Amino acid sequence: MKKTRIVLADDQLLVRAGIRALLEALPDYQIDAECADGLQAVVEIRRLKPDIALLDIAMPGLNGIEVSQAIRQVDRQIRILILSSIDRQEVIDQALAAGVDGYLLKDFVLDDLRHALDAVLAGQIFLSPKIQELRAQRNLDGRSGNTAGLTARQTQILRLVASGMTTKEIARDLGISPKTVEFHRARLMERLAVHDVTALTRYAIQSGVVT
Repeated sequence: MKKTRIVLADDQLLVRAGIRALLEALPDYQIDAECADGLQAVVEIRRLKPDIALLDIAMPGLNGIEVSQAIRQVDRQIRILILSSIDRQEVIDQALAAGVDGYLLKDFVLDDLRHALDAVLAGQIFLSPKIQELRAQRNLDGRSGNTAGLTARQTQILRLVASGMTTKEIARDLGISPKTVEFHRARLMERLAVHDVTALTRYAIQSGVVT
């Protein structure tokens, strides 16, 4: 069975060793390279083209967000999962804006790591449960982001798209035709200047439409 290939970047040797030990318990995954700084990470990721890049935020050379930006300039297929102890909302928002697929806080256990890896491989956006709770609380406090003047219907469809529903499922749920769903989704992408469902989902999370 083909294994999922990973490049791991973290400036702390003990952290890398701990993550490697966890991944060795997951037979479907293998680490192709370990990097101690952001510049090395960019070189190795571009050279090896792994399935997933596991990145710390605070690294010398380039931080994890800058590495993500560099990757996304040349590759949209590699999945990027941030592993960080930083839970500040502005940093998480910057990471999502840079194109990461997931953000896992470093207090994770093996099941959390497996869940995060499986989610990003499936094209989903993954956020640690604690981060989801913080975002939900921010929304309750009335501090969620704006929705760029979207109509109620567009916001509704954005929420359903971000939840992972297919066009047919959305159409059935709203009692409209699939072509109408596709029309609204196309208008959403045009208005938000995005080009795929992953980017729509990322926007929905950043704007507080979904948590």
